[in-house]
Amino acid sequence: MEDPAYQTTAATSATPPVKSPCRLRLGGCLFGASAGCLFSLMMILAIPFLFIYVLGKSVSEAIPHTQCDPVSTEALVDDGMIPVQRLELRGVITGAWSSPWYVDPTSDVAVLQQIEAAIDEEGVKGLLLVVNSPGGSVTASDNLYHALERFKAAQPGRKVFVIGGDLVASGAYYLAMQADWLRVQPTSVVGSIGVILPGLNIATLAQRLGIADNSIASGASKDIGNPLKPVDPAHNAVLKTVVDGMYARFTDLVAKGRKMEIGKVRSLADGRVFTAEDAKRCGLVDDIGYEDTMTAKIAELFGCKSEEVYLYSPTENKTSFRYWINAFPQAIGRGLSEGLMPVDSKMPQYRW
Repeated sequence: MEDPAYQTTAATSATPPVKSPCRLRLGGCLFGASAGCLFSLMMILAIPFLFIYVLGKSVSEAIPHTQCDPVSTEALVDDGMIPVQRLELRGVITGAWSSPWYVDPTSDVAVLQQIEAAIDEEGVKGLLLVVNSPGGSVTASDNLYHALERFKAAQPGRKVFVIGGDLVASGAYYLAMQADWLRVQPTSVVGSIGVILPGLNIATLAQRLGIADNSIASGASKDIGNPLKPVDPAHNAVLKTVVDGMYARFTDLVAKGRKMEIGKVRSLADGRVFTAEDAKRCGLVDDIGYEDTMTAKIAELFGCKSEEVYLYSPTENKTSFRYWINAFPQAIGRGLSEGLMPVDSKMPQYRW
Protein backbone atom coordinates (compact mmCIF):
# COMPACT_ATOMS: atom_id res chain seq x y z
CA MET A 1 0.00 0.00 0.00
CA GLU A 2 1.30 3.44 -0.99
CA ASP A 3 1.77 6.11 1.54
CA PRO A 4 -1.16 8.57 1.44
CA ALA A 5 1.21 11.43 2.04
CA TYR A 6 3.20 10.43 -1.04
CA GLN A 7 0.04 10.26 -3.17
CA THR A 8 -1.02 13.68 -2.04
CA THR A 9 2.41 15.17 -2.80
CA ALA A 10 2.58 13.52 -6.24
CA ALA A 11 -0.90 14.62 -7.20
CA THR A 12 -0.16 18.13 -6.08
CA SER A 13 3.12 18.34 -7.99
CA ALA A 14 1.64 16.84 -11.20
CA THR A 15 -1.20 19.31 -11.38
CA PRO A 16 -0.17 22.62 -13.06
CA PRO A 17 -1.35 25.88 -11.54
CA VAL A 18 -4.59 27.04 -13.11
CA LYS A 19 -4.86 30.71 -14.20
CA SER A 20 -8.09 32.51 -13.74
CA PRO A 21 -10.18 32.16 -16.94
CA CYS A 22 -11.73 35.54 -16.23
CA ARG A 23 -8.37 37.29 -16.56
CA LEU A 24 -7.64 35.55 -19.86
CA ARG A 25 -11.00 36.46 -21.29
CA LEU A 26 -10.70 40.04 -20.08
CA GLY A 27 -7.24 40.50 -21.64
CA GLY A 28 -8.35 38.98 -24.93
CA CYS A 29 -11.46 41.11 -25.04
CA LEU A 30 -9.49 44.29 -24.41
CA PHE A 31 -6.96 43.41 -27.13
CA GLY A 32 -9.69 42.53 -29.61
CA ALA A 33 -11.66 45.64 -28.81
CA SER A 34 -8.57 47.86 -29.19
CA ALA A 35 -7.63 46.25 -32.51
CA GLY A 36 -11.18 46.56 -33.75
CA CYS A 37 -11.41 50.21 -32.78
CA LEU A 38 -8.07 50.98 -34.44
CA PHE A 39 -9.09 49.20 -37.64
CA SER A 40 -12.44 50.98 -37.67
CA LEU A 41 -10.75 54.35 -37.17
CA MET A 42 -8.35 53.66 -40.04
CA MET A 43 -11.24 52.73 -42.31
CA ILE A 44 -13.22 55.82 -41.30
CA LEU A 45 -10.23 58.03 -42.13
CA ALA A 46 -9.37 56.20 -45.35
CA ILE A 47 -12.83 56.12 -46.94
CA PRO A 48 -13.20 59.93 -47.37
CA PHE A 49 -9.74 60.23 -48.90
CA LEU A 50 -10.45 57.32 -51.24
CA PHE A 51 -13.78 58.86 -52.20
CA ILE A 52 -12.17 62.26 -52.89
CA TYR A 53 -9.40 60.68 -54.97
CA VAL A 54 -11.78 58.59 -57.11
CA LEU A 55 -14.22 61.48 -57.57
CA GLY A 56 -11.43 63.93 -58.38
CA LYS A 57 -9.87 61.56 -60.89
CA SER A 58 -13.21 60.92 -62.58
CA VAL A 59 -14.12 64.59 -62.80
CA SER A 60 -10.70 65.69 -64.01
CA GLU A 61 -10.63 63.02 -66.70
CA ALA A 62 -14.11 64.03 -67.83
CA ILE A 63 -13.07 67.68 -68.32
CA PRO A 64 -11.25 68.43 -71.59
CA HIS A 65 -7.66 69.57 -71.10
CA THR A 66 -7.12 72.60 -73.27
CA GLN A 67 -3.50 72.98 -74.36
CA CYS A 68 -2.36 70.90 -71.40
CA ASP A 69 -1.77 67.58 -73.08
CA PRO A 70 1.71 66.78 -74.42
CA VAL A 71 2.44 68.76 -77.57
CA SER A 72 4.66 67.52 -80.39
CA THR A 73 6.62 70.69 -80.91
CA GLU A 74 8.76 69.19 -83.66
CA ALA A 75 5.62 68.33 -85.63
CA LEU A 76 4.43 71.91 -85.17
CA VAL A 77 7.73 73.23 -86.52
CA ASP A 78 7.39 70.95 -89.53
CA ASP A 79 3.96 72.50 -90.12
CA GLY A 80 5.48 75.97 -90.15
CA MET A 81 4.42 76.89 -86.61
CA ILE A 82 6.58 78.49 -83.91
CA PRO A 83 5.93 76.78 -80.54
CA VAL A 84 6.27 79.12 -77.56
CA GLN A 85 5.88 77.63 -74.11
CA ARG A 86 4.07 79.73 -71.53
CA LEU A 87 5.26 79.53 -67.92
CA GLU A 88 3.98 81.29 -64.82
CA LEU A 89 6.15 82.36 -61.90
CA ARG A 90 4.37 83.54 -58.78
CA GLY A 91 5.34 84.31 -55.22
CA VAL A 92 8.61 84.56 -53.36
CA ILE A 93 11.59 82.91 -55.03
CA THR A 94 12.85 80.52 -52.36
CA GLY A 95 14.66 77.73 -54.19
CA ALA A 96 12.87 75.20 -51.95
CA TRP A 97 9.90 72.89 -52.36
CA SER A 98 6.82 74.56 -50.95
CA SER A 99 5.00 71.31 -50.13
CA PRO A 100 5.94 67.65 -49.64
CA TRP A 101 2.77 66.35 -51.32
CA TYR A 102 2.15 68.78 -54.18
CA VAL A 103 4.36 71.02 -56.31
CA ASP A 104 2.75 74.28 -57.37
CA PRO A 105 3.55 74.64 -61.10
CA THR A 106 3.94 78.41 -60.58
CA SER A 107 6.62 78.08 -57.87
CA ASP A 108 10.19 78.96 -58.78
CA VAL A 109 11.39 75.36 -58.30
CA ALA A 110 8.75 74.02 -60.71
CA VAL A 111 9.43 76.79 -63.24
CA LEU A 112 13.15 76.05 -63.10
CA GLN A 113 12.45 72.40 -63.90
CA GLN A 114 10.17 73.39 -66.77
CA ILE A 115 12.82 75.67 -68.26
CA GLU A 116 15.47 72.96 -67.96
CA ALA A 117 13.14 70.48 -69.66
CA ALA A 118 12.56 72.96 -72.50
CA ILE A 119 16.31 73.36 -73.05
CA ASP A 120 16.56 69.87 -74.56
CA GLU A 121 13.25 70.03 -76.42
CA GLU A 122 14.29 70.90 -79.93
CA GLY A 123 10.90 72.10 -81.12
CA VAL A 124 10.49 74.86 -78.52
CA LYS A 125 11.47 78.17 -80.09
CA GLY A 126 10.55 80.52 -77.28
CA LEU A 127 9.46 80.94 -73.68
CA LEU A 128 6.84 83.36 -72.43
CA LEU A 129 7.34 83.87 -68.72
CA VAL A 130 4.49 85.53 -66.83
CA VAL A 131 6.02 86.93 -63.63
CA ASN A 132 4.37 88.15 -60.45
CA SER A 133 7.01 88.08 -57.73
CA PRO A 134 8.77 90.34 -55.23
CA GLY A 135 12.00 88.37 -55.72
CA GLY A 136 13.70 86.33 -53.05
CA SER A 137 16.81 84.21 -52.72
CA VAL A 138 19.90 85.47 -54.55
CA THR A 139 21.01 82.02 -55.68
CA ALA A 140 17.52 80.84 -56.66
CA SER A 141 17.03 83.97 -58.77
CA ASP A 142 20.40 83.46 -60.40
CA ASN A 143 19.57 79.82 -61.15
CA LEU A 144 16.49 80.91 -63.07
CA TYR A 145 18.51 83.55 -64.92
CA HIS A 146 21.13 80.97 -65.86
CA ALA A 147 18.51 78.43 -66.99
CA LEU A 148 16.97 81.01 -69.34
CA GLU A 149 20.47 81.81 -70.62
CA ARG A 150 21.09 78.12 -71.33
CA PHE A 151 17.72 77.81 -73.06
CA LYS A 152 18.62 80.55 -75.53
CA ALA A 153 22.15 79.25 -76.06
CA ALA A 154 21.00 75.67 -76.78
CA GLN A 155 19.60 76.61 -80.20
CA PRO A 156 20.09 79.64 -82.44
CA GLY A 157 17.09 81.90 -82.81
CA ARG A 158 15.44 81.07 -79.51
CA LYS A 159 13.86 83.94 -77.60
CA VAL A 160 12.58 84.67 -74.10
CA PHE A 161 9.67 87.00 -73.41
CA VAL A 162 8.61 88.28 -69.99
CA ILE A 163 5.37 89.98 -69.02
CA GLY A 164 4.96 91.32 -65.50
CA GLY A 165 1.96 91.18 -63.20
CA ASP A 166 1.61 93.08 -59.93
CA LEU A 167 5.32 92.83 -59.11
CA VAL A 168 8.50 92.39 -61.11
CA ALA A 169 10.84 93.35 -58.33
CA SER A 170 14.35 92.56 -57.18
CA GLY A 171 15.14 88.89 -57.92
CA ALA A 172 12.18 88.69 -60.31
CA TYR A 173 13.56 91.67 -62.23
CA TYR A 174 17.02 90.05 -62.07
CA LEU A 175 15.91 86.94 -63.98
CA ALA A 176 13.91 89.11 -66.42
CA MET A 177 17.22 90.45 -67.71
CA GLN A 178 17.31 87.41 -70.00
CA ALA A 179 14.20 88.66 -71.78
CA ASP A 180 14.38 89.66 -75.43
CA TRP A 181 11.24 91.66 -74.72
CA LEU A 182 10.10 92.80 -71.28
CA ARG A 183 6.52 94.00 -71.00
CA VAL A 184 4.71 95.11 -67.86
CA GLN A 185 1.08 95.92 -67.27
CA PRO A 186 -0.06 99.50 -66.57
CA THR A 187 -0.44 98.72 -62.86
CA SER A 188 2.81 96.77 -62.41
CA VAL A 189 5.43 97.75 -59.84
CA VAL A 190 8.97 97.33 -61.17
CA GLY A 191 12.52 97.56 -59.91
CA SER A 192 13.84 97.35 -56.36
CA ILE A 193 17.27 96.68 -57.84
CA GLY A 194 19.51 95.87 -54.92
CA VAL A 195 20.43 93.41 -52.19
CA ILE A 196 19.30 93.15 -48.60
CA LEU A 197 20.76 91.06 -45.80
CA PRO A 198 18.14 91.06 -43.02
CA GLY A 199 19.44 91.33 -39.48
CA LEU A 200 18.14 91.72 -35.94
CA ASN A 201 20.07 92.49 -32.79
CA ILE A 202 18.55 91.97 -29.32
CA ALA A 203 21.72 92.17 -27.23
CA THR A 204 20.41 95.06 -25.08
CA LEU A 205 17.12 93.29 -24.43
CA ALA A 206 18.90 90.04 -23.63
CA GLN A 207 21.13 91.83 -21.14
CA ARG A 208 18.11 93.31 -19.36
CA LEU A 209 16.55 89.85 -19.14
CA GLY A 210 19.75 88.35 -17.80
CA ILE A 211 20.42 86.32 -20.92
CA ALA A 212 24.08 85.94 -21.84
CA ASP A 213 25.57 84.46 -25.02
CA ASN A 214 28.06 81.67 -24.54
CA SER A 215 28.95 80.86 -28.16
CA ILE A 216 32.42 79.45 -28.79
CA ALA A 217 33.77 80.35 -32.22
CA SER A 218 36.92 79.29 -34.02
CA GLY A 219 37.60 82.81 -35.26
CA ALA A 220 36.71 86.43 -34.63
CA SER A 221 34.29 86.51 -37.57
CA LYS A 222 32.71 83.08 -37.14
CA ASP A 223 29.77 84.39 -35.12
CA ILE A 224 28.97 87.28 -37.47
CA GLY A 225 25.42 88.41 -37.00
CA ASN A 226 25.00 86.90 -33.56
CA PRO A 227 21.86 88.69 -32.29
CA LEU A 228 22.86 88.27 -28.62
CA LYS A 229 26.11 90.19 -28.95
CA PRO A 230 26.50 93.94 -29.49
CA VAL A 231 26.87 95.00 -33.13
CA ASP A 232 30.50 94.79 -34.22
CA PRO A 233 31.47 97.33 -36.94
CA ALA A 234 34.14 94.93 -38.21
CA HIS A 235 31.50 92.23 -38.73
CA ASN A 236 29.24 94.68 -40.54
CA ALA A 237 32.10 95.60 -42.83
CA VAL A 238 32.56 91.95 -43.81
CA LEU A 239 28.86 91.54 -44.54
CA LYS A 240 28.77 94.80 -46.49
CA THR A 241 31.50 93.42 -48.75
CA VAL A 242 29.33 90.40 -49.54
CA VAL A 243 26.27 92.56 -50.22
CA ASP A 244 28.27 94.95 -52.41
CA GLY A 245 29.61 92.05 -54.48
CA MET A 246 26.12 90.72 -55.15
CA TYR A 247 24.87 94.23 -55.86
CA ALA A 248 27.65 94.71 -58.43
CA ARG A 249 26.62 91.48 -60.19
CA PHE A 250 22.98 92.57 -60.23
CA THR A 251 23.71 95.98 -61.74
CA ASP A 252 26.11 94.51 -64.30
CA LEU A 253 23.41 92.11 -65.51
CA VAL A 254 20.88 94.94 -65.71
CA ALA A 255 23.31 97.01 -67.76
CA LYS A 256 23.86 94.05 -70.07
CA GLY A 257 20.21 93.04 -70.33
CA ARG A 258 18.83 96.55 -70.82
CA LYS A 259 21.81 97.78 -72.86
CA MET A 260 22.39 100.69 -70.52
CA GLU A 261 25.46 102.40 -69.14
CA ILE A 262 26.45 101.04 -65.74
CA GLY A 263 26.43 104.55 -64.28
CA LYS A 264 22.82 105.08 -65.27
CA VAL A 265 21.85 101.68 -63.88
CA ARG A 266 23.43 102.43 -60.52
CA SER A 267 21.68 105.79 -60.36
CA LEU A 268 18.40 103.86 -60.55
CA ALA A 269 19.49 100.89 -58.46
CA ASP A 270 19.10 102.31 -54.98
CA GLY A 271 16.32 99.88 -54.07
CA ARG A 272 13.45 102.11 -55.18
CA VAL A 273 10.46 100.77 -57.08
CA PHE A 274 8.95 102.30 -60.21
CA THR A 275 5.52 102.54 -61.73
CA ALA A 276 5.13 101.03 -65.18
CA GLU A 277 5.34 104.47 -66.82
CA ASP A 278 8.46 105.47 -64.90
CA ALA A 279 10.12 102.12 -65.59
CA LYS A 280 9.52 102.54 -69.33
CA ARG A 281 10.74 106.13 -69.24
CA CYS A 282 13.97 105.00 -67.53
CA GLY A 283 14.50 102.14 -69.97
CA LEU A 284 13.93 99.39 -67.41
CA VAL A 285 11.17 97.78 -69.52
CA ASP A 286 10.38 97.68 -73.23
CA ASP A 287 6.69 98.49 -73.26
CA ILE A 288 3.43 98.54 -71.34
CA GLY A 289 0.52 96.32 -72.28
CA TYR A 290 -1.42 93.16 -71.61
CA GLU A 291 -0.90 89.48 -72.26
CA ASP A 292 -3.76 89.26 -74.75
CA THR A 293 -1.67 91.20 -77.29
CA MET A 294 1.59 89.48 -76.45
CA THR A 295 1.23 86.95 -79.26
CA ALA A 296 1.33 89.74 -81.83
CA LYS A 297 4.53 91.11 -80.30
CA ILE A 298 6.09 87.63 -80.24
CA ALA A 299 5.21 87.16 -83.90
CA GLU A 300 6.73 90.53 -84.73
CA LEU A 301 10.00 89.64 -83.00
CA PHE A 302 10.11 86.25 -84.75
CA GLY A 303 9.25 87.88 -88.07
CA CYS A 304 6.13 85.80 -88.67
CA LYS A 305 2.33 86.09 -88.55
CA SER A 306 0.41 85.92 -85.28
CA GLU A 307 -1.42 82.78 -86.36
CA GLU A 308 1.92 81.03 -86.83
CA VAL A 309 2.77 81.38 -83.13
CA TYR A 310 1.55 78.38 -81.12
CA LEU A 311 1.38 79.38 -77.47
CA TYR A 312 0.91 76.47 -75.08
CA SER A 313 1.32 75.64 -71.42
CA PRO A 314 2.75 72.46 -69.88
CA THR A 315 1.02 73.06 -66.56
CA GLU A 316 -1.79 70.97 -65.13
CA ASN A 317 -5.35 71.80 -66.03
CA LYS A 318 -6.54 74.22 -63.34
CA THR A 319 -10.20 73.52 -64.06
CA SER A 320 -9.89 69.97 -62.74
CA PHE A 321 -11.31 68.95 -59.39
CA ARG A 322 -8.17 67.00 -58.60
CA TYR A 323 -6.00 70.11 -59.08
CA TRP A 324 -7.90 72.07 -56.45
CA ILE A 325 -8.00 69.16 -54.00
CA ASN A 326 -4.20 69.02 -54.25
CA ALA A 327 -3.64 72.75 -54.41
CA PHE A 328 -5.75 73.75 -51.41
CA PRO A 329 -3.47 72.40 -48.63
CA GLN A 330 -0.43 73.40 -50.64
CA ALA A 331 -1.67 76.99 -50.94
CA ILE A 332 -2.22 77.19 -47.18
CA GLY A 333 1.25 75.80 -46.50
CA ARG A 334 2.89 78.10 -48.98
CA GLY A 335 1.06 81.14 -47.64
CA LEU A 336 2.22 80.37 -44.12
CA SER A 337 5.79 79.66 -45.22
CA GLU A 338 6.01 82.88 -47.23
CA GLY A 339 4.46 84.95 -44.45
CA LEU A 340 6.44 83.52 -41.55
CA MET A 341 9.67 82.35 -43.17
CA PRO A 342 9.77 83.66 -46.74
CA VAL A 343 13.49 83.08 -47.32
CA ASP A 344 16.39 82.11 -45.10
CA SER A 345 16.79 85.35 -43.16
CA LYS A 346 20.51 84.81 -42.70
CA MET A 347 21.21 84.93 -46.44
CA PRO A 348 21.36 87.97 -48.77
CA GLN A 349 18.23 88.44 -50.82
CA TYR A 350 17.22 90.06 -54.08
CA ARG A 351 13.85 90.89 -52.58
CA TRP A 352 11.59 93.87 -52.22
